[in-house]
Amino acid sequence: MADYLISKWSASSWLLAGALLLPACSDFPKDPEKTLKRVENGTLVVGYSENPPWVVQGNPEPTGIEPALVKAFAQTLHARVRWRKGTEQTLFEDLEKRKIDLLIAGLTDESPWKNEKAGFTRSFVEHRKKKHVMAAIQGENAFVMRLEEFLYQREAAIAQRTQP
Repeated sequence: MADYLISKWSASSWLLAGALLLPACSDFPKDPEKTLKRVENGTLVVGYSENPPWVVQGNPEPTGIEPALVKAFAQTLHARVRWRKGTEQTLFEDLEKRKIDLLIAGLTDESPWKNEKAGFTRSFVEHRKKKHVMAAIQGENAFVMRLEEFLYQREAAIAQRTQP
């Protein structure tokens, strides 16, 4: 009888604990600065530095592999893109200060700019033994996960575009 009461109490306790903790999972993944929510139906601010064929200076906006990806990603968010040209150093500073949401520059996962303030996406294509990435605000996990999901769905097409 005592074992029955203990097992019932344990099951009830687990159910109660689960019911209390479940609402805490509704905001997973975390996006402390609310980047994804702000960008959806709004504006995606993208810093870029020229690095052909990944990013090519165009008029009035950049062209190349990464700008095309960014434009398509923004469409999935019903967002418009505002472009900011700069050097990689200036753009990484802007990313840390949250003046831009995303940085493209033909970056690879070996870039010296990766730090605790700027996070890299997972590699979306390997070209000439280099894994290409984009940079976003560190910790904006909902935004980064949505971007990575988008890039993952297009990996084959991206790889085709980068073949000689």
